[in-house]
Amino acid sequence: MYTGSHLNLSAVFRLFAVAAVAAASLSLALADEPPRRMIVLGIDGMDPDVLQSYIDEGIAPNLEKLARSGGFMPLGTTVPPQSPVAWSSFITGMNPGGHGLFDFLAIDRATREPYMSSVRVLRSSDLGTVPLGDWQIPLVVEEPKLLRQGKAFWEILGEHGVTTRIFRVPANYPPTGSDNGRVISGMGTPDLRGSSGTFSFYTDDPRWKSGEVSGGEIIRVARRNGVIRTSLYGPGNPFRQDGAATTSDLKIELDVEARRATITIEGQSVNLGEGEWSEWLTVSFDIIPAVISPGGMVRFYLQEAGEFFRLYASPINIDPRAPAQPIAAPIEYAFELAEHAGPFYTQEMPEDTKALSAGVLQPSEFVEQSGLVLAERRRLLSYELEQFKSTSGHAFMFFYFSSLDLRNHMLARQQDPEHPFHEENTPDALANAMRSTYQEFDEIVGWLLDNAPEDTALVVMSDHGFSTFHTQVNLNTWLEQEGYLYVTESDNRAETEWLNGVDWSRTKAFAIGLNSLYINVKGRDKNGIVSPEDRAALAQEITVKLGQWVDADTGNRVVSQPLTREEAYSGPQVENAPDILVGYGPDYRASWATTSGEIPDVLFEPNMDEWSGDHCVDARLVPGVLLTNQSLIMERADLRDLTAAIVAYFGVDLPQQLEGRPVFSAQ
Repeated sequence: MYTGSHLNLSAVFRLFAVAAVAAASLSLALADEPPRRMIVLGIDGMDPDVLQSYIDEGIAPNLEKLARSGGFMPLGTTVPPQSPVAWSSFITGMNPGGHGLFDFLAIDRATREPYMSSVRVLRSSDLGTVPLGDWQIPLVVEEPKLLRQGKAFWEILGEHGVTTRIFRVPANYPPTGSDNGRVISGMGTPDLRGSSGTFSFYTDDPRWKSGEVSGGEIIRVARRNGVIRTSLYGPGNPFRQDGAATTSDLKIELDVEARRATITIEGQSVNLGEGEWSEWLTVSFDIIPAVISPGGMVRFYLQEAGEFFRLYASPINIDPRAPAQPIAAPIEYAFELAEHAGPFYTQEMPEDTKALSAGVLQPSEFVEQSGLVLAERRRLLSYELEQFKSTSGHAFMFFYFSSLDLRNHMLARQQDPEHPFHEENTPDALANAMRSTYQEFDEIVGWLLDNAPEDTALVVMSDHGFSTFHTQVNLNTWLEQEGYLYVTESDNRAETEWLNGVDWSRTKAFAIGLNSLYINVKGRDKNGIVSPEDRAALAQEITVKLGQWVDADTGNRVVSQPLTREEAYSGPQVENAPDILVGYGPDYRASWATTSGEIPDVLFEPNMDEWSGDHCVDARLVPGVLLTNQSLIMERADLRDLTAAIVAYFGVDLPQQLEGRPVFSAQ
């Protein structure tokens, strides 16, 4: 969910500015040493137990080779083990009490409004608007602000003369760069519409109704003499009083006999057969014609061109060749990458999980779309490695992959016979999709072993592993049954989204997000009733009860790691944390209703969603992985220890911010 404005006008104007590049200061500690080099591959969601099983089977020989050259160990993750939280700890070397990110979703305590935890669009000025009929002149300056606290480790390295290249590390939008490096933003980066990714689905199939679905929109079309005329929808226009979406004309010419379609947009035409994907097509949207026309890019997938017509359009990605939002530091880095390695997905989660959950893409089509993403990433890695190899002096490169994580989220049910959404006749290609994915990454690591300079320290790591997700837990319903939350109309459960219908005069605690539970504190929270003096005791009381909660149908503990914020964290941001962190046991996770603050009338629901595997559970169940050709010197380590090892590898004294200790020593 991205709750910022649809278009950052100041970012558009900033495209015409020239970025100043400051000279990096050289570190005396490194000046007389031979160049040191390190590459870190961040493979989101790689699980140590699954990886070990594939190593034992002999189907991950390159990952085994890397492990034998140095070491392999589980890598402790964060509480909670969510990607923006975990990656922020890796970036800063701090626990969440230091960097300030605690969940995908955060809330404004004064208004109880939700927002994306890592980035928020803030108004630096707001003088309203000047109305001009249907139009208006906005006198508002809005900027996306990265909410993560602390210095990124690559900033520390840059200050000591290390050249850095950081590709799409999550929770780094707008991108934090350094005077001696290049950065492309990852998770947190919106699409051109300002959302986390909104697809479009065009069809004349009567089984589909027009309207919004989670993560996308269904658009009914009509064909006349074999031609469909419709629109691709872009960002809302801030110069219109109704904020109406901008559009670009879309023409589709059908050849039913050949089962093909020619798609034309802004003078570009592509002819697709059923089951074929287009390359990236550029598109622009007129905010003020000939003055402000932010550009993006889109891919099409033709599903059907016969009795019915079905066409998928990807979210409109920010075009790295002319970015309408700050996605790189320095700003020309995005253009450089696209020019040399081709255009690429820039939205935060490029694999379209939402289109699969909505039934627009089928699982096999999702795997194919994910394959397009991974092919792009391999091409970009090849380019980045060549730049890394040509760098003189000390050099560091981080490169991020999302495919393993998102495939595991969406394909877990296919390989899990115990999953309530598992189908008996699952095709082998889907049942073995994760096995194939690990083999793909083994090939990537093998390629890197063959092509990286011999003196390079190589690290493969992940931020967390994976658990099963069979049962949805309605945490607010449990709070209600335990007498901590009250609703005003118990028979109107369908309208409780975002905590609507809660009786705040009696409610002491509520849940929103994936692992967060809040005490309703007087003076801190909107309509708070719990005195600040009683907050800690109430949090402890609820934490104890959560730990005792047993599913009567299975006899299993629902929550195996309930922690108060003081038990989980330390640092200056602890007071901004949720009051309780809820770590679910195996098979359980917060329901989709809980994430948006709903209060259903049942405690548990089977997970019948395509999003069928997860890691937002007890952190002890889902450690990440660490493989390296360096010598491991600790028996147990977490993400912060890896950060410390990276900085120490380059001979830099560890700053006070870094809470870990180096997990490996340089060979």
